[in-house]
Amino acid sequence: MGYLNPLLRLPAGRALLELPTADRLRIAKVMRELRVQANSEAEKSWSRRKGFAAAYWRAVSTYARHVAHALTRKPERHEKADTDVGRLLLDLERARLDVELLLDGARRLLPEGQQPEGADARQWARAMKRRADQVAHGEAALMMGAKSGEPAGC
Repeated sequence: MGYLNPLLRLPAGRALLELPTADRLRIAKVMRELRVQANSEAEKSWSRRKGFAAAYWRAVSTYARHVAHALTRKPERHEKADTDVGRLLLDLERARLDVELLLDGARRLLPEGQQPEGADARQWARAMKRRADQVAHGEAALMMGAKSGEPAGC
């Protein structure tokens, strides 16, 4: 975030930074999931013309985002970091959470028969690439059929 998180102006908000790194990252992950779900509820409420409910869910989403950012923020230069190793561990944990989010998305996109077993990110990346190639070839075949006026595959 390119601004001072208003949550960190509050003593309880700053107390979040005192939590152990593993706890902070787990809570941040839940807050990010809450943000996505709250945004979805806001959109549903808005489409049903329920403005107050939409505003409520949008606020929940915003607060969840602020908490997640506060929990995973990088220390400023003028702040004394625990250690270089601590910073590296935090960066490593952030990267692990990012990979976890990507794997979760891949699980939702890939048909069950094309999903690799386990959680090896390289296997999932290869499976996603194969699927993207299949989709691209399928779209190309459809476009070729549309240009020639014949159905694809004839």
